[in-house]
Amino acid sequence: MKRLLFISVLLFASLLYSQRKFDINNLIDSGGLKYAPNDDEPYTGKVLDFYENGQKKFDGNYRKGLMNGEWTYYHENGKFHAQGRFIDGDGSNSSESSGIPFNGRTGRWSFWYENGKKKSEGTYNDGEIDGKWTEWFENGQLSEEETFKDGELNGKSTYWYENGQKSVEGTYKDGELDGLYTEWYENGQKEYEGTFKDGKWDGLWTYWYENGQKWYEATFKDGELIEETRWDEDGREIIPIIPEFVAVEGGTFQMGSNSGDSDEKPVHSVTVSDFNISKTEVTFEQYDAFCDAIGRDKPDDEGWGRGNRPVIYVDWQDAFDYCEWMSKTTGETYRLPTEAEWEYAARGGNKSKGYRYSGSNTISSVGWYDDNSAEKTHPVAQKQPNELGLYDMSGNVWEWCSDWYSDSYYRSSPKNDPQGPNSGSSRVLRGGSWYYDDNNCRVAYRSRNDPDHGGGNSGFRLVLSQD
Repeated sequence: MKRLLFISVLLFASLLYSQRKFDINNLIDSGGLKYAPNDDEPYTGKVLDFYENGQKKFDGNYRKGLMNGEWTYYHENGKFHAQGRFIDGDGSNSSESSGIPFNGRTGRWSFWYENGKKKSEGTYNDGEIDGKWTEWFENGQLSEEETFKDGELNGKSTYWYENGQKSVEGTYKDGELDGLYTEWYENGQKEYEGTFKDGKWDGLWTYWYENGQKWYEATFKDGELIEETRWDEDGREIIPIIPEFVAVEGGTFQMGSNSGDSDEKPVHSVTVSDFNISKTEVTFEQYDAFCDAIGRDKPDDEGWGRGNRPVIYVDWQDAFDYCEWMSKTTGETYRLPTEAEWEYAARGGNKSKGYRYSGSNTISSVGWYDDNSAEKTHPVAQKQPNELGLYDMSGNVWEWCSDWYSDSYYRSSPKNDPQGPNSGSSRVLRGGSWYYDDNNCRVAYRSRNDPDHGGGNSGFRLVLSQD
């Protein structure tokens, strides 16, 4: 009888202990485990927490100081928020959106919106999603279906718009896109489609306007672009507008000016090889085709007009990118002129008559500058050309060169085809502009600017490399 009574007392004490309930805020954290006050053993039992309005926030279970068993979370309005199981969860690595820890999540977990509609559902393994994962919009419409393996996307993933129209579909392999990938506009029209291989674009990719008209098609291999074609919304192919070029026979000339600024000194002998340079500065018409082709925002024209006016508000990188696009699109090699090439061409090359400005000793005959520009750019090729048939190399807009700028470079410049310093903080600008006086328009005058700054008087012209 005494033995039976003793066993009954033990069972009752065990049951009473297992049914203990604590406000989680009263538990003590130590070494990653939870303890009840004045208890040397990690806590085992139920826990509760409440919102300020008295509504239950969650209830769950601890075993030996860690989150174990079923946990239920509630919204402040009393509706279910989340429900699932933990195994040895330490309460860390909480979700930014829900505040619920990831560590220890195991088995099926479900989440709800405040209106009671299911938000998401899926399976976890030791804190990481493993298996099918489904999400819904607040109106009950399916939002996404994905498959995970060890926390990484693995298998088919599909996403929908709130109106029920499919928005994205693709296949993942070990967390990387692999295979056909498609996105749709909300009206059901395909937006783009192509193939991934090991997370890289590979094969044919096609893009469409929302009206169904194709606007871009490109072929990739291992993530590298091989070829591309673009169309406008009317179905017309977007192709580069090729400037007219002048062949410049190489030669030797005296670069700089002993009567100019200090960075123009000393005058030194330079030899340049043959090259081709565009007859005019790059125009808005030419540059806008580039912007249309790659989806870049078009630079401002200050309300002066576009068309055959020189493009403005382009920085050095913009000019470089244009050259790269022209090269990829045409198969030719386009680039910015070196400072030496620019000055040689501005002086008239081997036909030079030694003018102060490009083509004349009278600036108003060959260029737009502060006294005759009416404070704006002008269409290219309106003034007389220089000895080589090049227009606007004095005035209208400053022209970017490929070189880094150094005020002392002329002291150590190589004689043959100098490329400028190896590094610097500014890039060379030449030729003056509509905003500056005649001194800045001299063929020897040197200027510079930060490569990421393109103002309302900065443009460029191209060099086409010799075959």
